Amino acid sequence: MDELEVRRRLLTDPYQLNAEQLQQLQQDPDSQQFHQDVLKLDQQIKQLLSPPVPKNLENALLMQQHKHKQKQQKRFYQNLIAVAASVAFLAGFALNWSFFMYGSQSLGENSLAHVYHEEPYMQHMTTALSLSDVNAKLAEFDASLAENGHAVVYANFCNFRGTRSLHLVLDTEQGLMTVFVVPKQNSLDFEAEFHDDKYQGRSISSHKAILVMVSDKAEVLQRGEKQLLQQLQFKA
Repeated sequence: MDELEVRRRLLTDPYQLNAEQLQQLQQDPDSQQFHQDVLKLDQQIKQLLSPPVPKNLENALLMQQHKHKQKQQKRFYQNLIAVAASVAFLAGFALNWSFFMYGSQSLGENSLAHVYHEEPYMQHMTTALSLSDVNAKLAEFDASLAENGHAVVYANFCNFRGTRSLHLVLDTEQGLMTVFVVPKQNSLDFEAEFHDDKYQGRSISSHKAILVMVSDKAEVLQRGEKQLLQQLQFKA
């Protein structure tokens, strides 16, 4: 399914997603952002189409107004849907550009921003990717993952304030752990440890790249870090 078809279906019904659409969203950050923008726009449309009705009107007037409002809502919704694709595209472009130009300078804050962006899709990340596909992406960073490693359920490139990086989600025995592989040459301030009210993370600097690990469970980070360092190898 190409990107245009995915977006057409999201505009048609952004709430009922089949397995193929979910897989496409997992693999394409742009489509994920587009989906979020469409959902947000749909909520705004619903708010616009549901103005408060005065309570002191007579029953006959309420019925007449209700019928008239239904007709107006139908026409208004049809007109808005016609331009929804353009609005969502511009909103996504503005958000991405704003993040790129004015995003935080901290490695930890950028990592948490990416995790929260993917959070709505985490529950659907249950299918392990092939090791060859994952290593094909890791090869760009002179790295590879061992055969007996944890299952990788998400792998895609992302933008860390202008630096092309790799976003992985590993399915460990204790739960999901997000891992970012970030080139050492980047514009972000290094943070060995960071956290907010929900997530905590650790960063390790190797001779090739920086590994950033994020999870909502301390046990996942403690065990996951040790296992990842054993399984992820960088070329000399």
